[in-house]
Amino acid sequence: MATTRLPKNVAALIKTAWPEGAIEEFDTDESGFLDIQAKLERDLRKIPSASLRWQTEPEEGVYWDDGDDDFDEAPPRDWQFQSYHVFFLVPDGDEFRSDDETEDMEPPDVLDEEDEEWVETQVPGGRWVGCAVAVSLAGPVALVTFSSYGLYQNGTTQEPSIDACYLCDDPGESITAADYYRREVVPEGFQKLEGLRARIVEVCQKHRLEVLDDAVLDLPVTGLTAAQEVFVLPPIRVRDAFFFRGV
Repeated sequence: MATTRLPKNVAALIKTAWPEGAIEEFDTDESGFLDIQAKLERDLRKIPSASLRWQTEPEEGVYWDDGDDDFDEAPPRDWQFQSYHVFFLVPDGDEFRSDDETEDMEPPDVLDEEDEEWVETQVPGGRWVGCAVAVSLAGPVALVTFSSYGLYQNGTTQEPSIDACYLCDDPGESITAADYYRREVVPEGFQKLEGLRARIVEVCQKHRLEVLDDAVLDLPVTGLTAAQEVFVLPPIRVRDAFFFRGV
């Protein structure tokens, strides 16, 4: 597998993760992340003036039909393969929490009336701004970005995003996560976010994780392909090698 413009350590990590030159689903139970998960979470929780608000849920409860006629387990739930685990931390302070709402559909009062339609409603909830920490299960690599999390009264959530950019009001225009959240909070609040990010990076490095910034994550990786079941499209970048989803 050939690489272009990549730091040597990053090229080596990609080669170790994908020795055959193809990104594909893998057995997450064999990930080295499991060896550090508990201690990493403990140290993230110890960061002063911040709290761990959310993290990726375990894959427990996934069922599948094994072909047995006597199969009586629950039907499979909608689950996609994810190559990374996310922790979401929020600085202390009211400026990082706001009221929010999400759309939901309620059934009509009389369900046996064919002309009755479902009604769109607004469900109240809360939204938190903080830092998302994504740790790859494919190799000792992490990224830390500004993001947000929503929780609503109907039990639904808006999970933190680790996307590198956000869409603006102008069609086709996008900005970095840092620029987006700089607009979301007051200057003093953004300084707190930057301070939290720096502390998180220190914790990750303590656990021998290579924390990559956007400049490296967006570098192209030549000669690397992706399996059909993986949601990765060319041109393949460094972030695609470690942070991806699949079916």
